[in-house]
Amino acid sequence: MAWPEILFLVCVGIGLIYACINLLFGDTTSHLPHFELPLLQPLSLMSGLTSFGGCGYLLYRWTALALPSVFLGAAAAGIAITVISYFIWVKPMKDAEVSTGYSLQQLTGKIGEVLTAIPETGLGEVVIPMITGTTNHIAASMDKVSIPAGTRVVVVEVKDHVLYVVPFQ
Repeated sequence: MAWPEILFLVCVGIGLIYACINLLFGDTTSHLPHFELPLLQPLSLMSGLTSFGGCGYLLYRWTALALPSVFLGAAAAGIAITVISYFIWVKPMKDAEVSTGYSLQQLTGKIGEVLTAIPETGLGEVVIPMITGTTNHIAASMDKVSIPAGTRVVVVEVKDHVLYVVPFQ
């Protein structure tokens, strides 16, 4: 086997190994440093490398093209697949990454309504509208005043999983 065949097969092998790791363990490379340039995402690069290897091997093995032509054809195929994979897989998935999760600290400044009356020194319950629906949380009065059920309140602080609220004017 000649060195170009070995090079092309190694490229295909690296791409297949990456695909298997990604299939079995999810996006294991998301924590690794990578370029933030659009086409230089790991999935796009591996798609391009694999297609470079596959096209290069086929061109070298089954055509009478000279070695420079084989490398140019394989490189063109690799670049084309990199661009195509970016616009078909990477960009749509990146745009779709939306989470419905939130941190309690993000509730500071949100307006809600008292569901269960909040006594001066005790705990009550507030309901806060979110994008995905409503959420209920334990609440206490920030000013140590009683807040009746149905009162609109604003979250001032979050400590120990308790929302500290004041009536909203």
